[in-house]
Amino acid sequence: MTKVRLKGLSIYQRRGKWYVYYRANRHALVQGFDGTREELDKHLASPAILKLYSEIADRPKNKGFGTLGGLFEFYKTKERWKKLAPRTKADYQKVIDWLEERNRLKTPVIVIRPADIAMTRDKAAQDKFPKFSNETLALLSAAFSTGVEYGYAGLKTNSVLGIRRLHKNSKAANRRWTIEEWNRVWSVTPDHLKMVLGLARWTGARGQDIAVLRWDHLERQGETYTFLEYIAKKNQAECVVEIPASLNALLQSETRLTLTICKNSKGRPYPSENAMRKVWQEFKASAEFKEACPSGQDLTLHGLRVTYASELREKDFTDEEIARAIGDKSTAMGKHYGRGADARKFARKVREAMDR
Repeated sequence: MTKVRLKGLSIYQRRGKWYVYYRANRHALVQGFDGTREELDKHLASPAILKLYSEIADRPKNKGFGTLGGLFEFYKTKERWKKLAPRTKADYQKVIDWLEERNRLKTPVIVIRPADIAMTRDKAAQDKFPKFSNETLALLSAAFSTGVEYGYAGLKTNSVLGIRRLHKNSKAANRRWTIEEWNRVWSVTPDHLKMVLGLARWTGARGQDIAVLRWDHLERQGETYTFLEYIAKKNQAECVVEIPASLNALLQSETRLTLTICKNSKGRPYPSENAMRKVWQEFKASAEFKEACPSGQDLTLHGLRVTYASELREKDFTDEEIARAIGDKSTAMGKHYGRGADARKFARKVREAMDR
């Protein structure tokens, strides 16, 4: 029998069984083979294995050093990736999966130009949706920036810089709640959602933080809750909020049967931020909500964060102070969230001048 020698294989034995992988792309050729090495060699020479070897060897080296796939793997080993929120990681992984489907992960990063990035952005919007193209740019920018920082595969420039985003959020998205809307919604909010809305309204916290805030994040003096201290999941910012009377009353009325402050209708912690948001969306779709607040179908939990920041702006807090109060490291976000209050303040100034 002619001996067949297959190249580029990684062969090893574990717990008496043999495993064989094609080294270039780590695709499995044999898993858990029971027998001697001689029997394994005969198995590797079988027509079925030779056919599989041919198919595997022709597959792209998605994660080879210097490729786009390799850059993503390198990026995932760094703190910048590890500090991302789970939701962001999931969004980025969807982009990576899409790029793999389009056979783009084997592209050498050194040949990727800004024009290539722009075409990839356009294709992402076409294949998926406009916001997906933004996520594609965000992932590529973060990965290339990391590659440049560490000199990965000779990268010297971030090809994503200067490439504009296609999707722009509506200015009305996550808008500020009016006082009347808040009062109407609050009057019909079920008990298991009141803590979620209360924390959003009176602390300006993000949904991803609200879902996991714990009782030990609260400081207490006697029977009164005084401060809430936590680290924001999105940017690792230290957040410290003095508890207002309204929130203290809500906290006092809540039972401490779970580690997390918020719990669902079954009295259990929300398994995720998405699960918490789903409950909010179901409440918005209810007849009680629509009857109580007919204008509220575009209200969002994040809009309560905007409301909190806007009220700070009306009380003459600076962009830096607002950003610090809501756990944002960028003063631009303080300005962004306070833009509605600025517009009203300016309009009031104009009217007062005209009335003189």
